[in-house]
Amino acid sequence: MGEELEKVILETDEIRLTVLPEVGCKLTSLEFRRYDFQWLWQDPHRPVQRPEFCSDYAAYDISGFDECFPNIGVSEYPPDGSVNLCDHGEVWAKPWAFKTTENSIVGQVELTAMPLTFRREIQLNHETITFRYEVTNRGEKRFWYMWSAHPLFRLPNDYRVMLPTGQRMFKEFGFGGRLGQDGADGYSGHLSELTWPLVTSASGQTVDLSQVIPDLGVVDKVSVDTQGLQHLTLLNEDLGAGLQFAFSPEISHVGICSNLTGWPSGPHPGTWIAIEPMIGISDRLDENIDLGAAMIVHSGETQTWHFSIRLKDWGKA
Repeated sequence: MGEELEKVILETDEIRLTVLPEVGCKLTSLEFRRYDFQWLWQDPHRPVQRPEFCSDYAAYDISGFDECFPNIGVSEYPPDGSVNLCDHGEVWAKPWAFKTTENSIVGQVELTAMPLTFRREIQLNHETITFRYEVTNRGEKRFWYMWSAHPLFRLPNDYRVMLPTGQRMFKEFGFGGRLGQDGADGYSGHLSELTWPLVTSASGQTVDLSQVIPDLGVVDKVSVDTQGLQHLTLLNEDLGAGLQFAFSPEISHVGICSNLTGWPSGPHPGTWIAIEPMIGISDRLDENIDLGAAMIVHSGETQTWHFSIRLKDWGKA
């Protein structure tokens, strides 16, 4: 049995969400009422529990929808060696203050390593969920950051990821050879440029990344450039409906991480696809700084961005 954690239910006539403020304001369920369907992956083998601060992300339940800020992968903070960056950032592992209204929940948390305040509002409007973010610098000097939403969507059947053909993307990592040679650590070809959706596998075969097949036994991630991208749709073909994502201009990339019954090793591998709106290209903050893809927030400054998820019946405008 898992720990007893406070649950906040946010619901309207069209949508129902469950949020855990004590665990990084994690979303554990996302349902649109017109369909009897749970979109988020829920791990039946690892119960949700309060994590220790700055601990190993994979040691805990990673299901549902977390936030990663001010980094994802463990990395250095080159401007200041005294800043300690945690695995998948800080905010997923801390309790948040929160308040609710009839159709929204606003959560807020202060970082330990930097004098930054991270704020997220979730607002429900008919069949659209809007996520609005703020970061405020309470300190006296500037700080670099990146950010990524981290929702894992369950795959009870084949899905499709609908994106314009030819969209530029970059390899983050791969295990299983779909994105070419992976190397022992999965990072061979890291940040090499690819084009959506066709890639060449390590064995020389053409692979269509838009086809999401749950039992392939691979794990990989690409980050797709959002320049010129109006929408991304994650389509459940059996359901005849999808989740359509739209992004504000500050969101430069969207990570697509496919765990197709490939991780963790052992008797209970997960099966999910993560659609991860990002400020950044790489999972590492230091790499994003070098690439010019990280953001700087100055003393006293507040920066904002947003994205939305809309239920879309396939074949309808």
